[in-house]
Amino acid sequence: MPIVQQFMMLLKTQSTSDFIESMITCFAAPVVAGLKCGGLLKVSRRDPQIGPTWRRMRHRLARTLALDFAEISVRDDALLLFIYRREAVFAAIACPQVQSFLRSLGYEGDFDSPDPHIETLVARLKAGMPHEVGIFLGYPLEDVKGFIENGGRNSKFAGYWKVYGDEIGALEKFGAFRRSETESMCNVLEKAGASPQAA
Repeated sequence: MPIVQQFMMLLKTQSTSDFIESMITCFAAPVVAGLKCGGLLKVSRRDPQIGPTWRRMRHRLARTLALDFAEISVRDDALLLFIYRREAVFAAIACPQVQSFLRSLGYEGDFDSPDPHIETLVARLKAGMPHEVGIFLGYPLEDVKGFIENGGRNSKFAGYWKVYGDEIGALEKFGAFRRSETESMCNVLEKAGASPQAA
């Protein structure tokens, strides 16, 4: 049985807190591993304790995983989170071309700190899905611009995002992301006493 399928089956049996931690650890694995600066993640299932449990464990999980969380939506049965590493976001928006791009979209002030720009992003995410979110997720500027200019069409290929620029670099990153997710799923399965086996 494929590891992803084994992992999805395990999720159904986990306690609410273990479910939330497993979802974040595995589906945000590239952020946890420091391969991406940020990620968006929806955590949901038919469980009215998702929101209350998240509120209780949020700070512990942030310390344990060395991550930052911005809440876009928290309901009793679902979360929508922007998961990020503050310093990595800071590095992603340090480029003058990125700053110029963000300024053109209304991101005001200087870029001495990522915090006001993350706040602007989160406010926009609460209203919809702004295209510049790609910058905060670690996508190359060329690909974010290409997506906007082409209305999401005419990409060279698509993986974790639609690629308009460096195909080889994107493929290498996508491979690293997939490996980090698979490794995280294997770790969760082993911790639960399962024996992960690739199909």
